[in-house]
Amino acid sequence: MRLILIFALCFTPLLTGNAWSQTAVPAASPSAPQGRRLEPLPEGTVQQHLDIVYAKYGSRELHLDLFRPKNSEGEVLPAVLIVHGGGWQQGDKTRFRVLAQTLATRGYLTAAIEYRLAGEAKFPAAIHDCQAAVRWLRANAKRLRIDPERIAAVGGSAGGHLVGLLAAAPHVAELQGDGGNAGISSQVQAAVVMAGPMEVPAGPNAVAFLGRTIDEAPELYRLASPMTHLSAKTPPILFQHGEHDRPELNLAAREKLRELKIPTEILVYREGKHGCWNQHPWFGPMVDDIDAFLTKHLSREIKPAWFASHKTAWGEMRFGPAEVELHVAERPVDGILIMPILQNPIRIAYLRGDPARIALKMSPELTEWWFAIPSAADALNPLVVVVETVGRPYLPVIPRVISPAADGSLTLAAHQALAHGQNLRYEPQPIKNTIGYWSELTDWCQWPVYAERPGKYEVHILQGCGKGQGGSEVAVQIGGQTLTFTVEDTGHFQNFKERKLGVVEIAGPQVHALEIRPRTKAAAAVMDVRQVRLVPVE
Repeated sequence: MRLILIFALCFTPLLTGNAWSQTAVPAASPSAPQGRRLEPLPEGTVQQHLDIVYAKYGSRELHLDLFRPKNSEGEVLPAVLIVHGGGWQQGDKTRFRVLAQTLATRGYLTAAIEYRLAGEAKFPAAIHDCQAAVRWLRANAKRLRIDPERIAAVGGSAGGHLVGLLAAAPHVAELQGDGGNAGISSQVQAAVVMAGPMEVPAGPNAVAFLGRTIDEAPELYRLASPMTHLSAKTPPILFQHGEHDRPELNLAAREKLRELKIPTEILVYREGKHGCWNQHPWFGPMVDDIDAFLTKHLSREIKPAWFASHKTAWGEMRFGPAEVELHVAERPVDGILIMPILQNPIRIAYLRGDPARIALKMSPELTEWWFAIPSAADALNPLVVVVETVGRPYLPVIPRVISPAADGSLTLAAHQALAHGQNLRYEPQPIKNTIGYWSELTDWCQWPVYAERPGKYEVHILQGCGKGQGGSEVAVQIGGQTLTFTVEDTGHFQNFKERKLGVVEIAGPQVHALEIRPRTKAAAAVMDVRQVRLVPVE
């Protein structure tokens, strides 16, 4: 009997509001998933130490919760400060507890902090507290077994604003405060801003936070805005947004960071609304992306004990930096091991323990990948299939939205396409890495893309077609515009040729869908597609 793994997402409503902005969030499509609440990790999953005092202002004590991987006492770890949202007026350090716990399982010491809300103390109290928390971590680095030169910060909504300000302004004396450990640096080495403003917007929440309107105190708003303080010393910043949560926010800050040559990127999450980082199905992909960003910019090594994992009908999938290990507890009777598709090309799949690393025969199906397990595997205990991927493996719980490169171009790779129809599918093998099996005229594919810069884009396609199979007519559609072309015979379906199809004008910044739909099928199959590129026209 074949072992088939089926992923089903069950959703229950979770109401969230835009915590800091009074701008309405566009409604999601009727098919959009409804968020599911996060549950705290089971007790004992990580080490935890709650309600530790990190700052004092007279008799007022501020507390943080520390989380650390199990069995990591001998490890010196990077640290991550976690700052909750709530419009600067509500919330507490438990709001992002699951995020803090989950990052701890990935090999970080995490510190979820409380800070003084607007009802207790106006700006700059909250940022004073965040700066004090970083100083406390650095001052206690030896005792906590953390690397004082690898401290990052992650925050959402109002917490994202505070993390942005923390990253941009460790040198601004007015924003340091006297919460303790004076003379210790509050510089962080990386930051993640989840839908937090880098320029404080006018509105009731800002008035509550700052105590004055923007007309009354424009310089106060400038002081409170991270955008004001960006410099060549600002650390790398990742911006995360739900599709329906104003991805255009902080465009000016990202442009400024690029001018300063500070690494920055934006990742947009399909159908996400404000607060999606605290809901399934968005939570997992967003944590994966935070982990990948911090791993890169904190220059850390990943140990197998910190790999994310997923239980299956036949065992467990363990996700590494560039591989998935399939730990098989129940061997397939017919020798066919089935896993869900990844949005990655693969380099090779082989049996762990095979010194020759002989590639397993693979069949890419519509929603699964099938691997033929040779009879020689019966001698292996445990039975582990190693699937080496190009890039960090991504299980498509939600579709990837393609983000622009620093130059504004968009690269739509075959592995990121969403295939629709009877036979069309992604083929991940090294010799293929293509959208293939295009034997049905009604099959089509699409890519969600976030175009940050409005304007004209030249459309390029890497197209392949077998000998004698050319001549199909195909339409490429985006933003209400259509380009048509005739498929060229390239001598082989995986012999790809770059074609320039023409120019489209794209409104931005917003999420679009680029679609490829055949209009005619000249022979047995339409074509193969490895990549589409949208290149800004100067």
